[in-house]
Order: sequence, then C-alpha cells, then structure tokens
Amino acid sequence: MIKSRWNKLAALLALMTAAMTVHAAPSAAAAAPSAPAAPKLTDQVAAILPLCASCHGVDGISSVALYPNLAGQKPEYLAKQLRDYKAARRDDAVMRPMAEPLDDAAIEALSRHFGAMPGAR
Repeated sequence: MIKSRWNKLAALLALMTAAMTVHAAPSAAAAAPSAPAAPKLTDQVAAILPLCASCHGVDGISSVALYPNLAGQKPEYLAKQLRDYKAARRDDAVMRPMAEPLDDAAIEALSRHFGAMPGAR
C-alpha cells in the first residue's frame, strides 16, 4: 500500500514537472464577448490547472469523494490552505509537493480562479 502511494506521488510529481512547461490555450468560452472576464492566469497557473483538475475536476467539482470541491470556495480559504500545505503547517503527501513551487501570486490567482467558479448544487 505504501509503495503504491509513493508510486502515485512520483507519477504526480513527474506530471507536475511536465505541466510546468506547457502553456494552456485560452478556451473558446473565455473568448466569447458575452462571457464575464475570467481572472488573468499566469503561465505557471495555467500550467498547473490540469494537475488540480486531475483530482478536483475540470470545473472544480471532484467526482471522487476523497478530494474536496474547489469551485465556489472562498478565495481566502483556498489561499490559506495552499499556503499551509506549502509551509508544511498542513501535511499531505500529494498536496504539499503541488503547493511548494507556487509563489504568492500563483496561490492568489488559483484561489480566485476556483472561487469564481459556481459551486456544486
């Protein structure tokens, strides 16, 4: 079981490293004139969003009970959690490596991004 968890973590870290070099293209919905302006995402944030989506869902709603929904959460709450993971005040074998490379601007942008999404109904 522990070996499986470490293999999963290693795979996530490899995916994260690869994703940090990818630039996400803007979606067609974001380009629509009637759509509200989405928070501006840096390349770092756009690259990490697929990693967030792998557990928390593309729309911020997780399909797995183990992972929390991020959509509609208060941005201040999300930012605090990411900072706590980064500083090891909150320990999780998956989330800590995800949060460690994020700077304050990325944490704020991710928090605003998920906070602006509609929550689960």
